[in-house]
Amino acid sequence: MKKIFLSFFLSAVVIISFAQTNCSIKKAYAFYTVSVPGAQMADENGNPVPPIPFVNRYIYIEWSGAEKPEIETVLYNNKPLSTTVTAIDSSSVIPGENFGNNREHKITVKKCNNLWKIDLQALANNSMPNQDCKNIIIKTKGTKNTCEFKLTKETQLMTLPRY
Repeated sequence: MKKIFLSFFLSAVVIISFAQTNCSIKKAYAFYTVSVPGAQMADENGNPVPPIPFVNRYIYIEWSGAEKPEIETVLYNNKPLSTTVTAIDSSSVIPGENFGNNREHKITVKKCNNLWKIDLQALANNSMPNQDCKNIIIKTKGTKNTCEFKLTKETQLMTLPRY
């Protein structure tokens, strides 16, 4: 009985060790801003048209590699978004503009890690997903392996009104 239990335990440890991946994304923070046009529009009959909010999304990632991250896809509620990756030159950043609650979300990376910003745009035929998304997946590709990093929280930041 002891041999069966021991062999079962050791096989479980071996299976778990093979399941772990070496992902270069250590932490990720998803943010969005919502701006609504300030002037009320009207149609040709004079009826008011409800304003359409403009959602701007971006993700900051703490990256352990020296090279630029190769983002394969970013999915928001299983909708793919177009990405643009830019390097942040400092080890800390306040996301968005310095309005209201944005200073509370200061991001600082650990020593030897780099900070990158991923700007997200909707693809040509798709609309931007709903606000406060809970299912965000970042897929990266590397020379040795691919990595899938999941986020379950998206934070809204303050922004100036849009006209």
